[in-house]
Formats: sequence, C-alpha cells, structure tokens
Amino acid sequence: MTNAKSPSTNSTRIIKQSTCKPISPSAKGKLTYNIGHNDQSKALHIRVIANTGGGFFSNEWIALDDVLSCIEEQPTDDPFKALIFRQLYVSSRSSNNHGFLAAALRAEGILLPVEKAVYSHTLGDVAAFTTAMAKPIKDNVSLEETVALHNAEISEGMPHPRPTPLQVSFAF
Repeated sequence: MTNAKSPSTNSTRIIKQSTCKPISPSAKGKLTYNIGHNDQSKALHIRVIANTGGGFFSNEWIALDDVLSCIEEQPTDDPFKALIFRQLYVSSRSSNNHGFLAAALRAEGILLPVEKAVYSHTLGDVAAFTTAMAKPIKDNVSLEETVALHNAEISEGMPHPRPTPLQVSFAF
C-alpha cells in the first residue's frame, strides 16, 4: 500500500475536528484528529494532529479508501488489530500511528471494539460515517489548517509557543 491517495494539505479541506481517547485503558490524555475532504479526488481522509498524553505520531493524511483496503485484506468477519494500518504511514514509523488512527476511526464509528478484546476491532458503519460527512462537504466547511501553520512557523524559524502549566490558586 503506497498511500497514493493521500493529499497535500493544499488540496484537503478540514471538514471536522474532534477528540477521542486512545484505545489503551491505561492511556492518559486525548487525541485530536481531523477529517478532511480532498476536493480533487473527492476522497475522505483522516489524521491525528495532537496527543495530550505524550508519545510521537505522524500527522499524515490517511485516505479512508486505504483504511478500508487494509481491512478488506483481512479474513472476512475476523476481528483485527490496528497493526494492519502500519503500512499506511509513509513518512513516519512511530509505533503509535496505527493505534491512534484506530482510536479516531472508532470515535467516528468506522471501527467497532470487540468485547473482551480491547485492542481488536471489526468494521463499523462506514456508510453512516460518509453520510454524516456529506453535509459539511456540501456546505463547503473548511476549518483552520493548524498543522500547516505550525509547520510553516517551524520552517521560518519562528519559536513555537510552549504551553504554560495550569496555575491554580485557592482562596481561603
């Protein structure tokens, strides 16, 4: 799988941004992900853009069609692990990529968890997902492209603001 359908950031409109929990029950934090629509290919894409729990990951766009192709390669009706998505990542080999992608896919209902097998999945309702995304596509939704802005700041040598610790004060 070469991820040939993955778009450049210039041809993909972000039509949804959301958060989800990682799949691991012991994981802390949240993942933030984007759903994108490539106006040239008419394909849907997904990418993880933030992880408050720590750990490296790639913010590459992954085509939904490529995700579905990976699933179709599995034995019919057998649960599968997120490791099948590892091949979709071209520029990063982080060990978190495939698991974080699976978490976002679960949050969208594209994947379903398997009872008593926390790291296993089955295919969910892809048609419901694509139907839900039809409205923001039709309405020409285009959310701010924060990943490209961040990458441009880095390439221009602009300092990236570091988050400040939350300050809590108590009045007695």
